[in-house]
Amino acid sequence: MSVEAELQAIIKKQSGGKADGLAGETRLTEVGLDSIDLVEIVFEIEDKFHIHLPQNNEQMASATFADLVKLVERLIVESQALRSAQAT
Repeated sequence: MSVEAELQAIIKKQSGGKADGLAGETRLTEVGLDSIDLVEIVFEIEDKFHIHLPQNNEQMASATFADLVKLVERLIVESQALRSAQAT
């Protein structure tokens, strides 16, 4: 499953199904997520992908779905590179 599909599933679950089929330009607050929902989404993303997201709720609230996908993909690559470097 792609990062985008995984993120859609996480957000859909947290939004109670209101975020079905997120478009790239959709802001996370546009699907009815409050700050507690955003924190829970951040924790679930971090657990799922073994990354650490910046803890800035304002930034997360104003982010589009495409912004979130790009951020998570970048952090996954950085995390994998760091683990590879530590392994050598």
